Amino acid sequence: MNMENFTYQNPTKLVFGKDVVDQVGKESIHYGKKALILIGKGSVKSSGLYDRISTHLDAAGISYVTYEGIKSNPLYNNADEAVSLAKEFQAEMIIAVGGGSVIDSAKAVAMGYYVNHSVWDFYLHKTKPEKALPIIAVLTLAATGTEMNPFTVLQNNAEESKRGFGHELLYPKVSFLDPVLTFSVPQSYTSYGVADLIAHCLETFFGQGDAPLSDHTIASIIRLAIKYGKIVYNDPTDYDSRGNIMWLATNALNGTLALGKQNGDWACHAIEHSLSALFDIAHGAGLSIVFPAWMKYNQRYLQSRLAFLAKYVFDVNEENEALAAYEFIHKLEEFFTSIGTPIRLQEAQIDELQKDKIVDNLNRYKANGLHIKLDETAREKIVDLMYA
Repeated sequence: MNMENFTYQNPTKLVFGKDVVDQVGKESIHYGKKALILIGKGSVKSSGLYDRISTHLDAAGISYVTYEGIKSNPLYNNADEAVSLAKEFQAEMIIAVGGGSVIDSAKAVAMGYYVNHSVWDFYLHKTKPEKALPIIAVLTLAATGTEMNPFTVLQNNAEESKRGFGHELLYPKVSFLDPVLTFSVPQSYTSYGVADLIAHCLETFFGQGDAPLSDHTIASIIRLAIKYGKIVYNDPTDYDSRGNIMWLATNALNGTLALGKQNGDWACHAIEHSLSALFDIAHGAGLSIVFPAWMKYNQRYLQSRLAFLAKYVFDVNEENEALAAYEFIHKLEEFFTSIGTPIRLQEAQIDELQKDKIVDNLNRYKANGLHIKLDETAREKIVDLMYA
């Protein structure tokens, strides 16, 4: 395999550090004077962050309305409701305050503002946006990297489907990353975020293409995520560790790791989307179950790649690639367990009676990788390994 040609441009302005959210008014005024604020279920208000942001918007002369209630597995229905509110208010921008679910929903609203159909049509790839409202992101959970990429994922409960969409119009204009805002994130969701950022690295790593710099950067990000993930698990107010986790998550999916590669694989995300759609499991929790199973099933194809990770992530100096591959998977599972993320479906209260339901959903939506292809037999065996 050869290193692929690439062009790289990331238009998001990222503002990182303590108290940077106090610049939200100054930055937002460049995009208009009327904003739709998008938030989750209330923690942004109870923490005082909403009032803090409101004060700075008031000072900048920006008026706003708020849509509250975005779920951790965000629903297209909520995005459609927020579009209606934005249109009624004639919003000129969206200010998303929350984690990946809120920012992903903001991206849906941004492109839905200019059309007369449900945002779900974008995720079904029936159409593409021609324009979108500007997005300002205030990140409160380190996980998805959505604060510096053009991707969004929403869920349709009626169809038991979770789908992604990407477009260059969906990069946030400005993203604020203050590690202090993540101090209050529950321990479980902090750990799910760490699992999520590691999964993003692995999806890219197992894609097609020869990009040594990306490979070594990926190994370094995973190694650091493990180091700081352990610290944050035991000391949630450690600023430096929170800051490093936040920046690692951004870099795991802001496009740089994919440079020189033809694609990532993304089968594990496709499989996890079925788990979220069926059981409303947290995305990172689902990924910490799916990835070890997927690696075990494909180990014979991935031995040299897994051995590379064993060496550069866990300092495993084993000449036998099969043993080194096993060690990487085993040590990654040990880490996930140490920070409280599940590695088997039973740990997520999904018993074996649900196996057929999971396999049927995977086959219905043809969960597959861009590089390593999965047929119906492979999907079923991976589900078996998620229970084993």
